Amino acid sequence: MLTRFKMNKKTEMDRRCPRQLDEVPTKYCELAVMRLRAIRTAGRELTEEEENALPGCQWAVNSQTANYCFFKYIDEFASEQTLSDVEVAALNCLSVDTVKRVEKEAMNKIRSREEFANLRKDLDGESIFEEGSGSEGDYEIGR
Repeated sequence: MLTRFKMNKKTEMDRRCPRQLDEVPTKYCELAVMRLRAIRTAGRELTEEEENALPGCQWAVNSQTANYCFFKYIDEFASEQTLSDVEVAALNCLSVDTVKRVEKEAMNKIRSREEFANLRKDLDGESIFEEGSGSEGDYEIGR
């Protein structure tokens, strides 16, 4: 039986880490915990400006198994499977409505980019955007 795990593999840390670590953290990241605590104690969803003013690491994710480190989460726990809106919201301490709003804004920006203007022609008229069956205005990228 094959089990997927990383044995003594040292993963180089992303250079954007505010702690300037050489490799992903092996214990809870204090800066990430500080940031998540500040978000939780706010008692409401913060604006982008308010969140930018918070102390701690802006790369914090709400994942204890990843030591609250986004880079460790991506390296060890992110799979090829797309996360649901609920999972994205939980990881980023956001409401599902905010995640849906940001997704919609991102899809509109992608649609308006010149690089994607001729994509429909290249796909024989098929759109890469498929309307979701969920709430109004949801979009998914088709394969």
